[in-house]
Amino acid sequence: MANRLTHTEPLQVESQYQLGTLVDVLRSRASHQPEKTACQFLPAGVDDIDQAAQANRWTYANLEWQARIIASQLREELSPQEVSQQRILLAFPAGLEFIAALFGCWYAGAIAVPVQPARRHQGGARWQHILHDAQAKGILTSQNLLSEVEQLVAANNSKFFCLATDRLAKQSNQPDILETQASQTVSGSALALLQYTSGSTNHPKGVMISHGNLIHNLAVIYQNFGHNPDSHGVIWLPPHHDMGLIGGILQPIYGGFPVTLMPPESFLRQPVRWLQAISHFQATTSGGPDFAYNYCLQKITSAQRQELDLGSWHLAFTGAEPVRTRTLADFSATFASCGFKAKAFYPCYGLAETTLFVSGGHRDAPAKIRSLSRSDLSQGNVVEIPSVYKTALSVVSCGRACKGTEIIVVDPDSQQRCSTEKVGEIWVRGDSVAQGYWQNSDATQESFNVYLPDGSGPYLRTGDLGFYDGHSLYVTGRLKDLIVIRGQNHYPQDIEQTIAQSHTDLNLYGAAFSLDVKGQESLVVFQEVKREALRRLDTEAIFRAIRAAVSQHHGLQISAIWLLKPSHLPKTTSGKVQRQACKVEFQEKTLTTVGKWSSDQETWEHENLSSKERSLNGVEFSSKLSSPPPLNNKLQSLLAWLRQYANESINSRLMDERRCISPGVILDFGNQGLLGMRVPQQYGGLGLGHQAMLQVLEQLGAIDPTLALFVGLNNVLGVRPILRYAQPELREQLLPQLATGRELAAFALTEPGAGSHPLGMTSKATPTGDGWNLDGQKIWSGSAAWAGIINVFVKQYDADGNSIGVSSFAVRKGSPGLRQGPEALTMGMRAMVQNTVFLDNVSVDSSQLLGEPGAGMEVAQDAMMYGRLAIAAASVGGMKRCAQLMLCYSSRRSISTGTLLSNPVTLTRLNWLTNAIATLHGLVTFIAQRLDQDLPVPEELYAACKILGPELYWQAADNLVQCLGGRGYIETNIAPQILRDARVLRIFEGPTESLAMYLGARVLNQSAPLRDFLTDLNLPPLADALFKATDEILAYYQSSQSPFSDEVIARQQANFVAGQATAWGLAIAALKSLPAESGQVTSSNIEWAQHCFDQTVAQMANANQASTATALKEQISHYNNSIGELEQTLPGADEQLDGWLRADSPEQPILKQPEDLLSGIYQATSDILSKPLLKQKKVIEQWLIQWLAQRLRTASAQIDLNKALADYGVDSVMAVELAQNLEDFLTLSRPLDVTLAWNFPTIAALSKHLAELSSPTLENIQKPPVNVSASEEPNLDNLSEAEVADMLAAELAVVRRR
Repeated sequence: MANRLTHTEPLQVESQYQLGTLVDVLRSRASHQPEKTACQFLPAGVDDIDQAAQANRWTYANLEWQARIIASQLREELSPQEVSQQRILLAFPAGLEFIAALFGCWYAGAIAVPVQPARRHQGGARWQHILHDAQAKGILTSQNLLSEVEQLVAANNSKFFCLATDRLAKQSNQPDILETQASQTVSGSALALLQYTSGSTNHPKGVMISHGNLIHNLAVIYQNFGHNPDSHGVIWLPPHHDMGLIGGILQPIYGGFPVTLMPPESFLRQPVRWLQAISHFQATTSGGPDFAYNYCLQKITSAQRQELDLGSWHLAFTGAEPVRTRTLADFSATFASCGFKAKAFYPCYGLAETTLFVSGGHRDAPAKIRSLSRSDLSQGNVVEIPSVYKTALSVVSCGRACKGTEIIVVDPDSQQRCSTEKVGEIWVRGDSVAQGYWQNSDATQESFNVYLPDGSGPYLRTGDLGFYDGHSLYVTGRLKDLIVIRGQNHYPQDIEQTIAQSHTDLNLYGAAFSLDVKGQESLVVFQEVKREALRRLDTEAIFRAIRAAVSQHHGLQISAIWLLKPSHLPKTTSGKVQRQACKVEFQEKTLTTVGKWSSDQETWEHENLSSKERSLNGVEFSSKLSSPPPLNNKLQSLLAWLRQYANESINSRLMDERRCISPGVILDFGNQGLLGMRVPQQYGGLGLGHQAMLQVLEQLGAIDPTLALFVGLNNVLGVRPILRYAQPELREQLLPQLATGRELAAFALTEPGAGSHPLGMTSKATPTGDGWNLDGQKIWSGSAAWAGIINVFVKQYDADGNSIGVSSFAVRKGSPGLRQGPEALTMGMRAMVQNTVFLDNVSVDSSQLLGEPGAGMEVAQDAMMYGRLAIAAASVGGMKRCAQLMLCYSSRRSISTGTLLSNPVTLTRLNWLTNAIATLHGLVTFIAQRLDQDLPVPEELYAACKILGPELYWQAADNLVQCLGGRGYIETNIAPQILRDARVLRIFEGPTESLAMYLGARVLNQSAPLRDFLTDLNLPPLADALFKATDEILAYYQSSQSPFSDEVIARQQANFVAGQATAWGLAIAALKSLPAESGQVTSSNIEWAQHCFDQTVAQMANANQASTATALKEQISHYNNSIGELEQTLPGADEQLDGWLRADSPEQPILKQPEDLLSGIYQATSDILSKPLLKQKKVIEQWLIQWLAQRLRTASAQIDLNKALADYGVDSVMAVELAQNLEDFLTLSRPLDVTLAWNFPTIAALSKHLAELSSPTLENIQKPPVNVSASEEPNLDNLSEAEVADMLAAELAVVRRR
């Protein structure tokens, strides 16, 4: 299909203006609506908007009066014959005087040339060029600019007159003369404007715009924007800019509706002023370039947003530069609470050469967005891909051509029309296309008079690139700015956007362009920094971030980077980047910079660094670690054995399916010394160093994550506490057994209600005559069921019942009271048992104590910190295995475009993965080397290992599954097991979120030790950058912009984000501290890690306003209305031993005296019922738990509310008995169905049903006979629910003994 977009039907405009000009429009308005407001102006800094608008408001009659005065004066300066079609420069700041001068020129028949007011220190070159090119006869300006204008033109030999129009208005008082001398008839073909282009690619050229061009373009804007006499505009754009002049000033006058004008500096200083004006006057139309909306997002606070009402803003036009989808989305979301609607956005396309407007979308419809392959687009192809892909580029539609305009997309080389799937140059023809360039016939011929090979034309070559998909126009870039490197096309604005987001110290303005360097096109970058960042600018970090971001997102290497102060980037008066001017500045080296980097020099130039900081550059610091020693023979042999053994003797999937590590594997590992790697050789261990042991764990992580966890747990959580904290005698006894694998060791800290938090721990050690008794319950203890030694952590109490802290004891297998509970059916790591451990009066003595009494958490923290390092090492191995599998599959798998490996998504993910591996491996190696050299390692580094390692491994595993496609979901293809196994590492040894909060709190509250550590590494700039970033994070979450209104929650979130950032900062420190000659880390790895750090810090700015817990709870509770309350109650398999086969005699009645049981239960439940806050469901649950516990002869704590009653051995006989006892307990008027236990198979389901069926109270429960005197009844008024349950169990114990 030909790429053609056209609307050629005639325009429907008001008949009185059909053949007229804007002079006719203003005359008519002034005649028929003299008192209607035409325009009003809000000077910068005003507080009373109404008062300011009233003082600076013109009606149509006022405006025409001013125009006639100026026209009369022009005829006095130039004869009526001379003034016609003479060029008059209009040098005004934003305001009403500019509009009067514009119409004054037209009333006199002159050509207006709007220019930005120049100052002596800037803008002079542009002025001189325009003065010379336009051959102007005079300049109109304001009184306060008159002297400066006169000085600027004094050097020009031509004769100019300079008039201050505001002084003319004050002097004139002769309306009769003005009326007779006023305007002459102006034809539509006569020139109205010389609109000098923004000069984004070259010197500005004067676009010749006729009165007919203006009327046509204003008519199509009126129709496409849906304007009417009730519309109201607000505009802050410069009046000399086409969007500000034609769209902001002339469109309201044409349409007969008022406009509120603002100076651009008012917006730039306080962007909220723009939205306040829209809100105050309930404006319907306003807009600007993309950067304006982005600027509002950065500067307008939440408190300011609360005062805005943007519900009237029906059309928010955006154009003049690429429209970014992120800006549209962020602005819509941020200002939705102010009444702004996303559908108000109106992306449009235009340029000075077409007067202004070319195309736009449908009003009241969301902007169309297409997600395209960046790599294909660089080749000129339009290929749609999912927006979630990292290689996706979102392109916003600029709508369809306006009426009377034709748009085609043409191959710029062959000049043939492009198909809808190809990018080409945009060509336009129609009544809005200007007459050409003033006094520049060559440029006019080249741009305005081009034809297709079939003779169609003439067309305007816009110089813009884009495509037409059959419905809409999409603009992708600028032809002359296109960067072509190694045959690939790259749009500079895409690179500039990437760079602006690469570091928090960079603002929105930058330029990317290419130059020929030694015969090759090379990328050069100019980038402005934020003003507030100048004092403590870390240029090295910024350079790394820019290079890493451009490499990662565009696959390009940068040749040079210049960092500029704010407002120093060459730009046009409308804010467009002048990339061609940047090339000249770079070649002539005339710009002042705050930092430069060049790939040719291989050094940094830090113009903002102190002499002390400069002296550090390029020096190999003595604090860097020495190169790692070569592998010793023992480690080499062990790794070689592991690789061969894995290939021949390990079946990971079989062990996973059977939920058990093969006994032969454990035996072989023990014989090889893998279960006691750090145990000294005198005890039979391998005596490996830290780095060597971690290399073994890395190898195991690649072979099978479960085996890595099993070996790591035994070495770190099992052996390490005994090796470091056990009494000498105990070490002598245990270490030889543990080193050779004849005994396994486990770690029991976590509890059901407390996790590993010591304050919530309920397991306790109470003193006896010669030691302590341990009581409590531990869950998820890895290898506990297999272990000969379990390191148990409990709260220790003295003889007076006072807690002295948490203590640790080594408890031997077979100790009386030590019982193994059920195994947890974990999602991953299924071959390694993780089970519950029960402590029932387990007797221990001081010889089993690990560490000092009350100092058990020191033992636990030491083991867990090292465990985090071990997990990171295993994660490195697992990630390397993922990379191998991805490469193996993608290099063999063919797709439509070649091998999967050549797909940009695969390449991007493998690039990410290799950098992640190098970064994590560097962090692990750095810590291990310090440990081997007996150098201190701050605990923050261990936390960083755990925060980064499992998260990176999990992402790698997920990418592996995605890479394999459907094969990645098949259990026999390795990937599913890797994914399941990797998942638990994000939780094990402390969840990522908890550790990040801990690390962030450490850095924000106790930063001095870590700062000293980084300083000792000779990394003070990194320390400064890190702590500056964390301070900014805290400040953000404590500010009004924080998404959390609750101060405590906001602080916790600040801790979390600061902890994540710190983890990346410490990884960077580790990479920088490793010796370069080791070959373990490259500069690109450091740049990648730096980029991750910067992205982590930047995430806070993208946070949405968070709902409160109460609001979320309320919201989610409503989901019950759409999906119901779901709880599957169908019983599973019966795994209980038949009653006739159990050790207890089935002939012996289990409950001889049911009335005694009910009596005991009643005594406790009667007090429970007296508690007004406990509902009947809780009462029935307690009754059922105790009833079942009595039948099973087990502790009530072992009864699971959600386990099927059948799983506990409740058969049909017991079910009938249960129904009967419940009838008695609940005093029901009708009998319960004997199938009750099957219809409601769990205690939770049954108690809920019964609570709804009845409402038992103390009065209606039939109290069975109880042989307890009143004096013996316990007083339970002050007891907790848990204590009531304990008494209930005690009562049942009495019944059991009977």
